[in-house]
Amino acid sequence: MTDRRARRRDLLRWGGLATAAALAGCSGSQNTGDGDDPTDTATGTPSPAASSGGPPGADVLGSEGSLQSSATVRAGVLDSDQGAGKFVFTPAVVFVEQGATVTWEMEGASHSVTAYADGNDRSHRIPDGADAWDSGLKEGGTTWERTFETTGVHNYFCKPHEGLGMVGIVVVGEVADGPGTTQPSELSGKAATHLSMQLENAGIGGGNGGDGGGQQYGWQQATTDSYWYSLYNMSTNIAMSGNGVRFPHNEQQREALNKRLPAILQAAGADKPPVKNPWLNMAPFTEGSPKFTQKPVLSGDDGRPDASTLRWDKAESSKTVSPSSVGWTHLKGITWAKNFEEHRDILPGSMKPLVRAQVLTTLAQIGTNATLIAGGPAGNGALTKGDSLELVSGFEPGSGEVTDDTTRIKHHTSMLWFLADLHSLAANEWFGYVNPEPLVPLQGIRKLMNGMFKTTSQAFDPETAAQAGSPRDLGLLLGGVGWFGSQAEGEMASNAATYANGIAAQLEGSIEASGQVSAEIDNQAAAQGAVGQGLAWASQLDGVDHLGTARDTLGYMRDELFDADSGLYRAGAGSTQTYTARDVGDITGGVNAANAVLGLGSVKEQYAQFFDQCVNRGRLQRAERPPSRNQDAEYTLPLPPTAGGEFGQAAVYNGEVEYDADTDSWSVTDERFYTAEALYLANQEIWLSNWGGDFYGGSGVPGQTDEPPN
Repeated sequence: MTDRRARRRDLLRWGGLATAAALAGCSGSQNTGDGDDPTDTATGTPSPAASSGGPPGADVLGSEGSLQSSATVRAGVLDSDQGAGKFVFTPAVVFVEQGATVTWEMEGASHSVTAYADGNDRSHRIPDGADAWDSGLKEGGTTWERTFETTGVHNYFCKPHEGLGMVGIVVVGEVADGPGTTQPSELSGKAATHLSMQLENAGIGGGNGGDGGGQQYGWQQATTDSYWYSLYNMSTNIAMSGNGVRFPHNEQQREALNKRLPAILQAAGADKPPVKNPWLNMAPFTEGSPKFTQKPVLSGDDGRPDASTLRWDKAESSKTVSPSSVGWTHLKGITWAKNFEEHRDILPGSMKPLVRAQVLTTLAQIGTNATLIAGGPAGNGALTKGDSLELVSGFEPGSGEVTDDTTRIKHHTSMLWFLADLHSLAANEWFGYVNPEPLVPLQGIRKLMNGMFKTTSQAFDPETAAQAGSPRDLGLLLGGVGWFGSQAEGEMASNAATYANGIAAQLEGSIEASGQVSAEIDNQAAAQGAVGQGLAWASQLDGVDHLGTARDTLGYMRDELFDADSGLYRAGAGSTQTYTARDVGDITGGVNAANAVLGLGSVKEQYAQFFDQCVNRGRLQRAERPPSRNQDAEYTLPLPPTAGGEFGQAAVYNGEVEYDADTDSWSVTDERFYTAEALYLANQEIWLSNWGGDFYGGSGVPGQTDEPPN
């Protein structure tokens, strides 16, 4: 016992030596046609091309009376927004002769040149008969060209940066009527605004002076917003709020940090962390108040936020850590670490993606050490019962005392989900993470993951689980088992399938023929979503197939619970509908499963309305930062300094919001920040977001996010 605990302590000390501080958070198929020819050509820094009619991103080259025999367009990232965004095609509109070749030069990051076309899974905005052309993703410093034979107006976009308004137009010969000349009302957000501006500047019918034209809030804008809100909640919680146990938290670790940080920055090719004075949160507290206690500095003289001005009031913190507050936070961190590693060439250098990836991965391992291996007063994990992996529900680091020794399904679920994704990262060579070296080796993570599953399945056999948890809890557990099973091997994989079928059998007993979950529940739509996603996720395992029941369950949510008048998935009967972050996370997960696995129609349109009403209008998200803010949106959220209180509030979720159908009004009924619920929703949102499908392949489906970068 003594030797094993000593090894645990040695591992934790090594964690102190190997971890450095920085900030977390950020920011295809090739359809070739005649003349497509990717080449490797070095280019310079982004700058406007010779054009007229607007700033870069809204400028025009040529006209109907001045057609170009060829054209070169720069796809780049500007140092500042000059009126049409920082991510631009410039010139944004080119008028060329029939048969002319247009060349795109990729600068500053990786980009694509992709037609708005049905064949590219977008609204159709190119001439009839034209190919659905797509360059695929091209690295900075390369070019791509296409020869245009079909006359008319061709609208296109950049896949990684469409949500930031990176769109453009090629006019071949005469303008003529066609889908590319019309007001882009089917689009939303900055893509619609900038495309409308380009049409206006080029004198093409359908422009509206750049005000967005009253476009409907749709799937693209909802999933763009969900991406940013997910990011804000993670980065605030894990690096700015101060609402948790800080790393480093003693002088020894601080000295190690000061030595190690330069190595991380050098390995990432960065000169400094992306945030000043970060508070790296290795073990987040369960709840807190996101109101700032001083004037926030969100962009200092060097362009970085100063996290020391963004701390929350410590007096309002729970000062307690739970397995769910840790598990969902670090699952989010690992998800983003994969994202940053895999898309380091897409993301702008100012984001410092490799710094963020290394820090997030390191923090997840430090949190694992402290909570599951050696952070408790008796040398065990701070959140474990003795030497087992049975979890307590609350631990107060300040006093070193367990505040709640109850073992609960939800906590085991979050840790199982987290450890499975951590294993996915480690088993795939850490997605390129090499400096500093991994603190917990792959075999150690595998033992923890397998041990967590064994403990969970023994403590909560199917019958016990059904008695101890709600259908929502069992649905979430099934999702975690699905993730674990996708990483398990041999007997453990077989055991996961057996356990999943047992939990599913318990759930199916509470599902009526209509698909309605009939047990006593506090939010009907959330129950449908959690159960449906859990059944769909577990069905990815060999020997498990409950997709029919998942289809019935999510079909009921779509057909019976969506109210078109309010734009909401109904929580229950009556005129008052209440939603917590956990509720919205369950609904979002259900929509994701319905779309990504089951292919149920109309859920995208429904979700866009639900998100805009509940999260934006209802203010479940209390504020947003400039990257996502669209002043022309119907429900624009305030910036953090103006979000309420003396100094403002962080851009994170409220605890609960309520809708009154009789008065068609919303109110915030709980302003607290609940870490586990908020970060659970943040995970569901990134899997659903516009990055989830194209750039984080698999949309969170078990086993579908395990491919490391080339």
